[in-house]
Amino acid sequence: MSGIAGLLRFDGQPVNRRELDRVANALNRFGPDRSDVVVRDMAGFVHVLSVMTPEDRFDNQPFQGRNGVLMTADLRLDNRDDVLAKIGIAPQDAAGWADSRVVLAAWEKFGDQLWPLLRGPFAVAIWQPHQRTLTLARDHLGLNVLMWHRGARFFAFASMPSGLFAMNDVPRQLNEEKFADFLVLNHADHATTIYRDVFRVPPAHVVQVTADGSVRHQRFWSAADVEPVKFSSDQDYADALRSRLDQAVRRQLRSAHPVGCLLTGGLDSSSVCALAARATGERNKRLTAFTGVPRQGFDSPLPAGTYADETPYVKAIARTLGNVDVDFVRDDAGDALQSLEQIFIALESPVRNPGNLGWMLAILRHARTRGHRVLLGGLYGNCTISWDGWAQTAAHLKRGKLLTALRQWRLYYQRTGHSGATALRKLIVEPLLPKRLTEWLEQRRHPARAFPWQDHSPINPDFARLTRVEERARKDGHDFLYSLRPDERLSRLTAVDYAGDWFAAEKAVTGVEVRDPTADIDVVTYCLGVPTEQYLVEGIDRSLIRRAMWGLLPEMVLTNRLGGLQVPDWYEHLESQRSLLARQIAELSSSALVRRMIDVERLEKALKNWPTDGWHTTEVFQEYNLALNRGLADGRFLRWFESAN
Repeated sequence: MSGIAGLLRFDGQPVNRRELDRVANALNRFGPDRSDVVVRDMAGFVHVLSVMTPEDRFDNQPFQGRNGVLMTADLRLDNRDDVLAKIGIAPQDAAGWADSRVVLAAWEKFGDQLWPLLRGPFAVAIWQPHQRTLTLARDHLGLNVLMWHRGARFFAFASMPSGLFAMNDVPRQLNEEKFADFLVLNHADHATTIYRDVFRVPPAHVVQVTADGSVRHQRFWSAADVEPVKFSSDQDYADALRSRLDQAVRRQLRSAHPVGCLLTGGLDSSSVCALAARATGERNKRLTAFTGVPRQGFDSPLPAGTYADETPYVKAIARTLGNVDVDFVRDDAGDALQSLEQIFIALESPVRNPGNLGWMLAILRHARTRGHRVLLGGLYGNCTISWDGWAQTAAHLKRGKLLTALRQWRLYYQRTGHSGATALRKLIVEPLLPKRLTEWLEQRRHPARAFPWQDHSPINPDFARLTRVEERARKDGHDFLYSLRPDERLSRLTAVDYAGDWFAAEKAVTGVEVRDPTADIDVVTYCLGVPTEQYLVEGIDRSLIRRAMWGLLPEMVLTNRLGGLQVPDWYEHLESQRSLLARQIAELSSSALVRRMIDVERLEKALKNWPTDGWHTTEVFQEYNLALNRGLADGRFLRWFESAN
C-alpha cells in the first residue's frame, strides 16, 4: 500500500504545487520509498511509494498517458498477466512496467469497463484534461482506501485523512454522529467518515467529478450480481474452493520482500498457510509462520468452547506441511495503550479493538525484525471460505424445505451448546420476525438493559440519545443483536471497507503489509455463489473448507470445534497497568469533550470495582476488555484530536 492524493480547482486558479508538496510530506509514512507531485493547471496529483512488489521499483507516478491523461494509484495488480493479455502485451515485454502503468494502459483501452476486471486492492485517480473530468475508483471490497472533500472552489481526495488535512481549505471537524455510531459499533454507513464533510469512495464504486464540481457515483460490482455455482457432487464444490483459494494465495505471494504467514489453529489462516507452504515448497523454499501465544504457564479459566494456546495445533500443522518454521510470539509487554498515539497519527481515527492492538503489533514488529515485510492471513475467512452457514435455516423454512431446516436446527443446538428452544429462537424465530419485534422481545429478556449496545459500549447515554444512534441504526439497516438473518454474511463482509484504513495504518506503524487471500474477489464470488447447504454438508458446520483442505491440514485442525482466543491473558496486562489506567481516566475526566461523549463515570466505577476473578465470564469480559478498554482508547483519541487541532 502506498499513498495518493490530488486537488482539482473549479475557480480558474492554478493548483499550488507547494500545497501538494505539503500533502506528500503528510502521506510520507504510507510511502517512504519515493514521492512526487505533478501539476497540470487546474489539477494536481501526489503519489508516495512503498515498494512491496518487484515491479514497484519501476513505479514513477503520477503517470501521464495519452492526450494528457494524468493518473495516480495505490494498487497491487494480482491478475497482472491476465490484464496484460487483454491489452495484447506479453509479460516479458512489460517486465519493466509497474502495476500502475499496466492499469493505465488497460484503462486507455477499456475505460471504466476495466474496474470489474481487476484483482487485488486498488484506489485509482485519473484526470482527463480534454473532458475536464476526474475519475476515482476503488476495489470491490475496499481493501485500499480513498476519501474526498468538496469545497466551494475545489475538490480534494486522498488515501488517508492526513493527506486531506494538509491542504489549505479542508476543515478538520469531528463528525459527532459518526463518532457515536463508532462507539456503539454501527459501521453500516460507508459513505461518511469520522470527519464532517469528508467522505469515502464506497467499495466497488467509480466516482466522477466534473469541472463544475458535480459528483456522480456508479457501482461496478455487487454481491447481488454473483452467478450461482453448480456442480454435480459435494467434492466438486470443495475441490473448486481449494483451487480458487490456491490461485489467490499464489497471486499474493508476489513480493519484493520475504513473505510469511500469520498462523493460528483455526481453519482460515491454516488453509492459507498450507497453500502458501505448498507453493513455496515447489521452489524448494521454506515458509515462516508467526503465531501469537499467551505467556508461559498461562492456565486460567476460559469461556466454554474455547482454547487459549495455539501451540499444539500450530505444531501439528507445521509437522504436516513439512516446510514451515513457526515463530511463536508472546506479547509480554502488553503495551497496547502505549501504542495508541502512533496508531492515531497514522489512522486519524479511533481504534475499534484496542485489546488486540498490542498482540497484533507485537507479531508484526517481530516479523519485521526477521525481515518479513509481507504476511498472508485469513482475517475474512469467516465471511467466505469458512462461513458457518447458520443464517440459511430460516430461508429454507420459508421455501418449504422443512426437513432441511429441521436438520440444521438439530445440528445447531448440538454444536453450539444452546438448548433446543434457544436454537429455535436464534435460527428461525428471530430471523423471520420484524426487527422491531425482535428488539422488543430482547428487551423483555433483559429488562434492566435499555439497549443491547450498553453491554459493551463506553458511550455516554446522553450523547447516544442526542445523536440518535438507535434511529440512525434502523435507517442504516444495522442490527445491534446481530441476528442470523439472510444478509448477515454480506454485512460482515462489507466491514472489509473499514479494515482498509486499519491495514494502511498498521503498515505505516510497523512496515509490514498484511494480505488476505480469503478476501480475494474471485474467492468471495465463488463462496457467495455456492449453494448455502454446502457449508453444512453431512451435519458438519463449516463443511466446505474442511472438505477442501482434507489431506493438506492435520485431522486435529480440520475436526476441531473449539475457538481460539485472541489475547487470552488480556486481563493480566490490564491488571499490571491499573495505576496507569487511573491516571488516564483522571486525564480524560478533565476534558469536557470526552465527558460529553464517553461515560467516564462507568470507567471510574469499573476501576473501583476491580474483580478478583471471573475474567472468563461474559459480563466481566464486556465490562473490562470491551467497555473499559474502548472507553480509554476512544477517550484518548478525543484528547489527541483536541491537541492535534
